[in-house]
Amino acid sequence: MFYREELFMPRELELDERLKLAASYVRPGAVFADVGCDHGRLSVWLMQKQGASRGYACDIRPQPLEKARQLIAKKQLADKVTPVLTDGLVGMAGKGITDVVIAGIGGEVLSHIVEEAEFLREPSVRVILQPQSKEHLLRKTLYRLGYRIEEEKTVYSGRFLYTVMVASYCGDCREVDDLFAYTGLLPLEKCENNMEKLRRTAATLREIAANMKNSPEKQGEFIQLEKLSEEILNLVS
Repeated sequence: MFYREELFMPRELELDERLKLAASYVRPGAVFADVGCDHGRLSVWLMQKQGASRGYACDIRPQPLEKARQLIAKKQLADKVTPVLTDGLVGMAGKGITDVVIAGIGGEVLSHIVEEAEFLREPSVRVILQPQSKEHLLRKTLYRLGYRIEEEKTVYSGRFLYTVMVASYCGDCREVDDLFAYTGLLPLEKCENNMEKLRRTAATLREIAANMKNSPEKQGEFIQLEKLSEEILNLVS
């Protein structure tokens, strides 16, 4: 009888579906940075499951970083994964990082981390991002800084639907329109998860617009959001 290997993973190493998807984009042999590593599970997974060569588990909080340090040591990876107390990617230049994973953080903070980390502006570096909010702001920032989104996928984790983006630097700095900012590459693959994500995005914009409907000074923004919501729904149909 065949059993899936994941069913026998130790509880301390289990990842939710969004982190598994993000992890799947880390390349074999990578030198990774796991930003906001928290418990360290993702860092261990990248070594044991993705075939990374070494990495850095980064967190701004000492207590979670200590938990990550303990897990890394328990799994006998202390010589391969280095815990780093840092804000985002501060101080991580010059360490040979090839793949960066930043998951579970709002799009605004993600944008700031990517913008501040100039060493990521190298075409060979892969940036894997899972924003918790403000995906539109993150997409705008990436393209303004000269990055290109190469792939986007959506995945359920519980009842929540998350987007994972894979980007790299190309040097083509440009502004993207609101429709792309809110939808990205999702309309290109008309799978049910992507379409549901677009429907939810359109519904959120309509809800925001509804709160402006009776405000004379916000009529322009109201009309703009209503139009954008309709454009997104047209991509679903």
